[in-house]
Amino acid sequence: MKTNTNLENNQTIESHSDENYGGASFDNTITASAGVEVGNENASASIEASVKTGTEASVEGGLDGNNVYVEANYSDTTEAHIKVEAEAGAEGFGVGGSVDAYAKTGNEASLEVRAGDEGVVANGSLSSGSAVGVDGEGTLDLREGSVTAGAGVSVGEQVAIGGGGEATFTDGVATIGVSGDVALLLGVEVDLSVSVDTNQIAEDARLAAEEAEKASAVAQALAESTQREFERVERETKEAAQRETDRLAREVQEEFDRQARAAQEEFDRQARAAQEEFDRQARAAQEELDRQARAAQDALNNAGKEIDRGFKKMKFW
Repeated sequence: MKTNTNLENNQTIESHSDENYGGASFDNTITASAGVEVGNENASASIEASVKTGTEASVEGGLDGNNVYVEANYSDTTEAHIKVEAEAGAEGFGVGGSVDAYAKTGNEASLEVRAGDEGVVANGSLSSGSAVGVDGEGTLDLREGSVTAGAGVSVGEQVAIGGGGEATFTDGVATIGVSGDVALLLGVEVDLSVSVDTNQIAEDARLAAEEAEKASAVAQALAESTQREFERVERETKEAAQRETDRLAREVQEEFDRQARAAQEEFDRQARAAQEEFDRQARAAQEELDRQARAAQDALNNAGKEIDRGFKKMKFW
């Protein structure tokens, strides 16, 4: 058994290009997730709970061999998911399935167009509002091909529309698929894709059904722990967000205190410099007054001496 937990705080803007393709992306999201996985060489199952909030957008376009493609996505949502996946296989066949229970609010849009010598693929969707729902998908793989079918239901104050189709032939595998969803308060989505491998035809349906029952049993056992795992991840996410908020608040306060101390120190330095200059000028003024007073006294003393000498030279008899 493997377990994992993860917390990501993304704030990135990126662009790239070469002679055949170009694209750009913006990511300002916070994601927290935790999961558990069990399995062996014949079967595996996993359960993962995640919470994500923020805005992200991307656009890609270019040439892939002889095929031209354009992909664009935008999302500004807050959503929580609990996803259960299981698969099993043996030589020549395999079966897999997934269930995704979710709650989300916000706006999403996507577009994909691909055309060329491998066929044509076109998909698009737009949604806005709040909803809770469940999506499920199952795949049966045989040596001669595969069939994938999915369905989902959602309830909420939402408006959504989307759809697409594909018809491709690549490396001997022909694929035809359609998808569509329309939602207003109550939404229903149904997807179907069929791939046929023209390089090999075989009969493995009975064994595939047996493995599907095993995978279903594993998924049922894991589903019982889904709610507990979701609550734990939600609690840890809130605690991590609070710790991050407290850390940022401390850093802001410390920077404010540092700048305040620096401003006070500069004010004190300038005040000391001003006081020292004032004291210097006061001392200089006092010294000048003292010098002038001494000079005046010296002049007065000299004048007195001259008068005394004059009187001594006079004879009054």
